[in-house]
Amino acid sequence: MKTQQTMKVKYEVRQRYAKRTAFMIFALMTALSLLLTACGGGVAAGAGTAGDSGGGAAAANDAGGSGDAGGGGGDVPTLIWFMGNPGQVPSDQAMVEDKLNEISVAKIGAKVKTIFMSSDEVMLAMSAGENWDKTFTCEWYNNYASQALAGYFYDITEMLPTLTPALWNDMPEVVWEGAKINGKIMAVPVKKDYAAELYWRFDRDLFDSLDMKVPPTMSFFDVEPYMAAAKQAWKDGNPKAKVEYPLMLNRSGFGGILSVYDMINHEAMIGIPYSAIGTPDEDKVVLTIQHPEALARLEVIHKWFKAGYINPDAMTTDGESTLFAVRSGQGFYGADAIWSSGSGFPNAISKYSGPYLSTSSVRGSMNAINARSKNAEKTLKLMELISSDREYRDILRYGVEGVHWTRQPDGLVKKTQAGLDGYTVWAFSQGSYSGSSVEAAEGVEVDPDMWKVIFDSYDKEAKATKSIGFAFDPSSIEVELAAVAAARSKYWDGISTGTLDPAVTIPQMMKELESAGIFKVLEECQKQYDAFLAAK
Repeated sequence: MKTQQTMKVKYEVRQRYAKRTAFMIFALMTALSLLLTACGGGVAAGAGTAGDSGGGAAAANDAGGSGDAGGGGGDVPTLIWFMGNPGQVPSDQAMVEDKLNEISVAKIGAKVKTIFMSSDEVMLAMSAGENWDKTFTCEWYNNYASQALAGYFYDITEMLPTLTPALWNDMPEVVWEGAKINGKIMAVPVKKDYAAELYWRFDRDLFDSLDMKVPPTMSFFDVEPYMAAAKQAWKDGNPKAKVEYPLMLNRSGFGGILSVYDMINHEAMIGIPYSAIGTPDEDKVVLTIQHPEALARLEVIHKWFKAGYINPDAMTTDGESTLFAVRSGQGFYGADAIWSSGSGFPNAISKYSGPYLSTSSVRGSMNAINARSKNAEKTLKLMELISSDREYRDILRYGVEGVHWTRQPDGLVKKTQAGLDGYTVWAFSQGSYSGSSVEAAEGVEVDPDMWKVIFDSYDKEAKATKSIGFAFDPSSIEVELAAVAAARSKYWDGISTGTLDPAVTIPQMMKELESAGIFKVLEECQKQYDAFLAAK
């Protein structure tokens, strides 16, 4: 049964698209076609909404793709894959797919057709009954829990260990636990940084010019001298200082404030402190903005704002600066190479939080199979192929070797200009991010074995609460939760950017949160979490 939350999401999506008259007319015609086909006992044709996102599922069907959610296509079916939109469809996508299909036909007896879509487009296509076999899903794109509970995803719990043992054995049991919805595995997590770690990122050229070394690890608060030095470098006219304000923020605020909590509900700011693990309070959920660790971070961010380390328009601006002296980001050992490539200048990094394993971190990137797919087994085998075949995975991520990239003597991948121009995708969304070769980066030393180092560190250092696999059901307190979210949004931009003084603002915020029913929400979170623990 669809939850009210899911139905609300779908309503908002439909409303957003309702203005597209031509699309709605086309969708209506397709719906009538589907109805007539169903009455005739045939296989329904796809609606094909993707348009500028790659031609739609119907176009894939015309090219020999799936029939009703993955059927047809002769002896070699074409699996339709809804992939996250990287901004535009890669111009060389067809060339890459041809190369991929040479391998997949030989190894699993299937081809793949990729349809690039935004999250809204995917949800609309799924609710409209379009044909597809595999889709990207997570907590911020095509929401995993909501779509699984709505019945769109295939239960792969029994198939995984028997049909695809290499895929099953590629990740520890705790990761599969985090993927469960009501005890069922409804999607395959991408093997990547599934234990969240936060890093301070530094403009390496600037701090090299200041003779300031960046250690491998530091605390959240240890970054302050670097901000002070960067601010002074700007005042002194240091040509390496790119920005007046070292920590450039927008109205989304500083993203790492609550990283020390396993968040149960983000809207209500309720979570479990990782610091409570092993203590009598380890099963207690807390309101984070009343908790000492969050308060300490909010206070120091306000201090940084007053010192001029944060841009004064942070609370009101939506844009994100490409330049910075210091920045925070979720990453991993070796992420400096990826970040350096993306920012266009060398980054140095220092870990300040994690690794923390949570349901949220496990669900950070996943792929699910259509519950109606007639090629569910082939699709799961495709996921195993991506996980276990380095050649296939490298083509999927980087494109065709010799055209889009070359391999260096040390095993690292170097993208060509043709690759940069013609094939850029969300590599983190495709599956087994760690299964591909590592990319080289200008000005940064890259470890070809970085993923071995990362997963070894997870085995030794990762912390997790008992909440792995727990999903909060807000259906009984939706009114209160909506009111809490409204009160939160009124103040959060101000305190999370450091613009407002938390000592003054949080007491005001708490009055409104109490009136909204925050403690009823907190009580319900604790009640459901206690029931989850009791049932384990």
